[in-house]
Amino acid sequence: MRPVVALVTGVGYIGAQLVRDLLDQGEEVVGLENFFSTRPGQLEALRTHPRFILLQGSIANPRALRTALERASPRVVYHLAGQSSAHPDAASVHYLERSNLVGPRLLFEALRDRGVEVVVLGSSFRVLGDELPPVVDEAQPYGRVGDLSHLSKIYLEKLAEMLAYQGGPRVVSARLGISYGLSPVMKDDPRFQTAPNRFCAQAAAGERLRVLATRPAGFIHVRDAARALRLAAELPATTPYRVVNAAAEVLTVGEVAQLVRAIGQQRGLAVEIEGEVAASPQRFEVRSTLTNHGFQPQHSMPEALPEVLDFFLARRGAGARAQ
Repeated sequence: MRPVVALVTGVGYIGAQLVRDLLDQGEEVVGLENFFSTRPGQLEALRTHPRFILLQGSIANPRALRTALERASPRVVYHLAGQSSAHPDAASVHYLERSNLVGPRLLFEALRDRGVEVVVLGSSFRVLGDELPPVVDEAQPYGRVGDLSHLSKIYLEKLAEMLAYQGGPRVVSARLGISYGLSPVMKDDPRFQTAPNRFCAQAAAGERLRVLATRPAGFIHVRDAARALRLAAELPATTPYRVVNAAAEVLTVGEVAQLVRAIGQQRGLAVEIEGEVAASPQRFEVRSTLTNHGFQPQHSMPEALPEVLDFFLARRGAGARAQ
């Protein structure tokens, strides 16, 4: 077998889509997943692919990292592992800090002498905070964040920048918007669902959509997110560290809820919303270096959420038939 060229840490909602796309491109891939919020059965279709090796383990475990790197000779490492949910009950603070602070440091230490060309970080557009200017480019400074998960993304970016300039692998930090859409791994635990997908699951279950946030946020379809990550890996090696934006739409969570309600009504569902649903009076433009290298989002929320709602309706129907 020819050398594996990609290692993906965290084969969850976005990671599974990325792995599938890499395999479709003819790559050989090793995935490292600890199954904290992803069930093993959700990766069964990928696991059987002849060019994919799936290993169970945490990036916070040096032995698991060593095993993954021994099975791979990666040209590119896509780092997506970590506790990304802002839900207060998603994980303990100890687990979050070990996964999001200790784990990345151990990963970069393990990569230092491995000859890896580039590390692509799955960072978050939310490191820019709640107050966005009308035009958001990659020079936008960090903003105020409201949870430890997204605070840890700022640490991750600065850690990667420091180590890249100290002779480690070149790093591209992709600031992904909140992802939505159908992926090979669909979360069914509300603690780990993104707002658009969670609203679709709630609408399918006949539950109220609870809008807790009022500030505009960046969003991106999961397939566009995976493509942005792949393009980030191919950017010219002009600097040891760089940041790229990957958010296709900026909306309030209330606007997303209204969209899901309208889609539900088209299917005869009576969808209620609890909380503030006013649209932002400001329109936003997100600029990205990736645009100069061929990145153009292929999906929008109005086009993509109907199939997400239909997915959860079908799952609920199948569950009812099984009872």
